[in-house]
Amino acid sequence: MVGVLLAVLLTIASCGAPRMGTDGRKPGQARRNTTWSPPKGPGGVGGLLVGARWAAQWITVGGQTTTAPPHAAAWVGFDHDGTATGSYGCPSFRRTTHITADTLTLGAPEPQPTTVGRCAAKNRAFEEGFRPIFTGQLKITRRVDDLTIALKNPRGDHLALKLLWPKDLFGRRRQVDHLAVADTPYPLAAGKAVYFVFHRDGTVTGNLGCNDFTSRATFSGDVFTLYRPAPTTHRTCSKDIMRDEHIMLSVKTDPRSTRFSATTDSWESDHDPTQGFPDFGYGFKALAH
Repeated sequence: MVGVLLAVLLTIASCGAPRMGTDGRKPGQARRNTTWSPPKGPGGVGGLLVGARWAAQWITVGGQTTTAPPHAAAWVGFDHDGTATGSYGCPSFRRTTHITADTLTLGAPEPQPTTVGRCAAKNRAFEEGFRPIFTGQLKITRRVDDLTIALKNPRGDHLALKLLWPKDLFGRRRQVDHLAVADTPYPLAAGKAVYFVFHRDGTVTGNLGCNDFTSRATFSGDVFTLYRPAPTTHRTCSKDIMRDEHIMLSVKTDPRSTRFSATTDSWESDHDPTQGFPDFGYGFKALAH
C-alpha cells in the first residue's frame, strides 16, 4: 500500500527537484524557533471556546430549528483578549465577551458594514434567528463532545456550534503528521521535523523535513488555501526525506484549495474531488509547547 501511495504522490511532482546544498545541521533536524505558549483562559466548557473558531450548525427558536448556511458562512471566533468576531451568515460582527466555565456574556455589537442586497436568502433567514439568540448571558454546554457546543438563552432557545478551527491556529507549531492521499494517510520520513506555523498576516513558515520554507495561506469558511512552499535554505538530507520534501514542493496547482475539519488539537485538509485526482491534503497535529 505504501508503494502505491508513493507512486500516486510522485505523479503530482514536477520533473525538476529543488536545488539543494549542504550545511552543518543533522538531516531532518528542525530549526528551533521561539517556544509558543498559549494564553490562559477559563476552565470547564467555556475554556473550549476561547482561542478557537466555531461554525454555526443550526438555531432553535421557540422549538423551530433553522439550519445554518453551508460552508461555515455563519461562525464565531473567541479571542483571548475578551472579544468575539464572526458572521451571522451575512454581515460580520464584533462583540466584547466575558467567559466563565459555563457562561458566555456578550456586550453590545459594534457597528459593521451592511450587506443588504448582497447576501443569499438562506443566509439572511439564518441571520434573523442568530442575532436575537447571540446576546446577553448564555449558558455553555457540551452537546456530544468537546467538538460540539450549545449556547442557550434563558428562554431555552439555542445556537448549536461545531469546532471549525482548532485552538490557537495561528502562531503555534504544527507537525505535518501525514499527507492524506485518496483518504489514506501517508506518513512522512522526517516525522516531527516537518512542521508549519500559520501567522495571522497570512504568511506560513516552517520546515519540510530538511529545509526551511515560506508560503502563504488563507482560511475562508471551511476552505484552506495554501500557496506552493518556497525553500529558504538549501540543505540535503536522506533520500526518503528529500523525496517527501520534493512532493510538497512540487504540487501542480498553485494555490491549492482544500476542505478541512478539526479536532481539539489537530486538523486535516482533505483533497477536493472537484480538483481532480490525484491530489493530496495535509494532516496537522499541534506539537508540544
